Amino acid sequence: MSGRELLLLAAGFTLWAVAFVALYAMLSVGCRFGWDGIDLAGGVTVQRAQLVTLFLAFLAVGAWLAVHLRTGPRAPFLSRAAYLAALAGLGSIVFSFAAVFALSECV
Repeated sequence: MSGRELLLLAAGFTLWAVAFVALYAMLSVGCRFGWDGIDLAGGVTVQRAQLVTLFLAFLAVGAWLAVHLRTGPRAPFLSRAAYLAALAGLGSIVFSFAAVFALSECV
């Protein structure tokens, strides 16, 4: 067991945690500066556009991580566990943050 394998085991949920902090930080910054009142086009505000962009960026990184860690059924236990943890982290990103498409931005 190496340190690299342990880091890869935690990579998926570390990415989820970074996405959580980034999205909520940018939500707060956008609400503070009134980005929810600036219309870009078709009713899409600057606030929603930046939140959706962040969500899609973290989704892409999570998908890349899952593909990168993909292993076969005969792979060592930690490699297989890292792959499954990356898939769980990717699912968590979708479940937790897909609401940026529909929910109100600032309350």
